[in-house]
Amino acid sequence: MKKYNLKSSEKPFEAITPPSECYIELDDLLSSRPMNNLQGFLVVKNVFSPDIINSLRSEYFSRFKEDYEYDGSEWTHVKRSKLSHGVGIHPANAFVRSKSFCDFIESKVLKKLAALLLNSDKAVLCPRAITRSFSHLSSVRTLAHRDRDYFRTTDNSKALTAWIPLGPTDIHYGQLVYLKDSQQNISKISQLAKDKKTITSDLQGLADHFKTTWYIPTLSKGDVVFHCLNNVHASFDTHNIVPRLSCDLRFASSSEYLDPRWSNYWRGNDGL
Repeated sequence: MKKYNLKSSEKPFEAITPPSECYIELDDLLSSRPMNNLQGFLVVKNVFSPDIINSLRSEYFSRFKEDYEYDGSEWTHVKRSKLSHGVGIHPANAFVRSKSFCDFIESKVLKKLAALLLNSDKAVLCPRAITRSFSHLSSVRTLAHRDRDYFRTTDNSKALTAWIPLGPTDIHYGQLVYLKDSQQNISKISQLAKDKKTITSDLQGLADHFKTTWYIPTLSKGDVVFHCLNNVHASFDTHNIVPRLSCDLRFASSSEYLDPRWSNYWRGNDGL
């Protein structure tokens, strides 16, 4: 068990590698079963080719004329943007509306995987697809939270999240971490969270409270992480000059379980 810091100003927390049941190859899942492991998240390996991820990554960062540079192998963040992430002219808002990104998130393989994991005949994608990029110039980590507190549905088991890294992701690039056994502590976590969307910034304190620890999954370019809406997760700060880029999707087994607030394209200031 190792100790990690989300950011240098906070006390470290302990984390371990997830068990093998939290990983599966794409071909194995396509002929397999719904997400029935007790941890409530599943890393599906090699869903997309690295070339597809690289192409999307380049399209995103090339929209920023002065903020990012390409050195022949990777994009680097060289100048802090003057634009607020939520303003209409921000390049991220155009990117999520682009044909290439929409084709990517609407891909048949994502819908097939989501349907399998929801144990459903089909999966419906919410139009609100989030993209975020962080680097040493914008190293904002995500505090411990559950997606159910941002996505209103009548049945949390009928919807799930797909988180896709569009480039490098590890502890230096805003890596995700998951609270072990949070699926078994849903009611207790709800009492702890009350009406707050963010549960806490003290990851070790939360783990100690439930006598558990955190998982840090190993992710590669082209992998997709699916997790339940009740799952507690967080992320590291990004301290690298090479930015982390990711997209965050919601699928439901039918339109009946969609949050109507997620029926429009994402904007950084849409309040959700």
